[in-house]
Amino acid sequence: MIKYKDTRWMWLVLPFNASTGSLSTLITLQILTLGGNALDVSFALSLSNAVLIPSSLFWGFMADRMDRKKQILISMGGTSASLLLMPLANSIPLLAINYSLITFMSTASTTPFNLLVMESAEKKHWGQLFSRFSFLSSMGMLTSLILSTILVVFLKIYEIEEILGIIALATLIAGIKLIPRPILTFERVAILHHKESFLTRMRHLPMMFLHIPNPHSFKIFSWRRIKTKPTNYIPLLYLGIVTFYISSGIFNTVYPAGLYVKGLDKSGVLTVITVGMVFQIIGFKVSGLLLEKAEEKKIAYLSLLLRGLSYSVLGVFAQVFFGLPIFISGLIFYPLAAGIAYSLFYSSSTTLVFKIVGERSQGKGLGVYSTVVGVSLFLGSLLSGYFTHYIGYGVDFMIAGSLLVIDAILFKYLEEG
Repeated sequence: MIKYKDTRWMWLVLPFNASTGSLSTLITLQILTLGGNALDVSFALSLSNAVLIPSSLFWGFMADRMDRKKQILISMGGTSASLLLMPLANSIPLLAINYSLITFMSTASTTPFNLLVMESAEKKHWGQLFSRFSFLSSMGMLTSLILSTILVVFLKIYEIEEILGIIALATLIAGIKLIPRPILTFERVAILHHKESFLTRMRHLPMMFLHIPNPHSFKIFSWRRIKTKPTNYIPLLYLGIVTFYISSGIFNTVYPAGLYVKGLDKSGVLTVITVGMVFQIIGFKVSGLLLEKAEEKKIAYLSLLLRGLSYSVLGVFAQVFFGLPIFISGLIFYPLAAGIAYSLFYSSSTTLVFKIVGERSQGKGLGVYSTVVGVSLFLGSLLSGYFTHYIGYGVDFMIAGSLLVIDAILFKYLEEG
């Protein structure tokens, strides 16, 4: 019989994720309600993505120095306070700033939560515990989306954000009692030595710095290195992941806005995003089984094709149709892209990265990876606003899809290298 230490604290992950899981979609709808456009949405979400690098640096270093419980409680308290202040953000710039503050505060709990999982059981039980942790996290995000989908019919968006703030505050109060102070303390580097811990950590925040990379670290992207086999494996893998995150930023940043502009009401927009989350949860359950039977690079290649083609189809519908066809196509192709394809690509590509950082210079390899991912997220979200504003939502989605098809070809080449 497996005997864990007290792991009741893990249930806190569900309501805490419920307080933030639907926020990016709510912020998008709130900006449009205030009279904003795709550029305004892009700037707000780009600012949030820009905050991810310094926040992952700062809170990562703090995780090696600060008491786990204290850092998680600071994260919950800061997130709750920012959400409760949302009614005061009555302009788009204030809304963007407050959303970035929520991003900064919510990321503080990412690493200490993962380390607490490792400190709550013997190593042989980590896989089972991380599986439960990931499931509760996903269910929290799904709960947030379902709750927002229902409440948006009756309440204003800032009132929903107030409710989410109260949920975060209640989680903070419960956390004071439930979150333990571990007797043994792991350093962050321990996360890199266990596959489940690494995949879970990077799923919540795809950036982790053991130290700040220097310019010399990026020489792996030199043309001489890229064109030469087999030394081009790592830079091509990283470039493939960069292309994925740029494409995702181009599409995901403005997709909810595109649904709204193309005739869906707020509840309809949230319904499409919620169904996507349901399929993402299913996809992560399936991906583990597939990775046991097939090569990671093959799964990444096929998932990129599926995601790219789904984006392109959604782009065609957005270019041609309005109203009900947008809703139906969203219910079919968005879950394929954001649910199944995303979970498969994430699981396969992160496994490939885990093999690299586990075998080579961990600090340098992970620092380069985290930097290029952070820059890609920012660049993709920024480009999305300009593409949409000047050439339309449909073309923006098709550009994102085309990038992924090209990316799939890159992974096919990587497979042959």
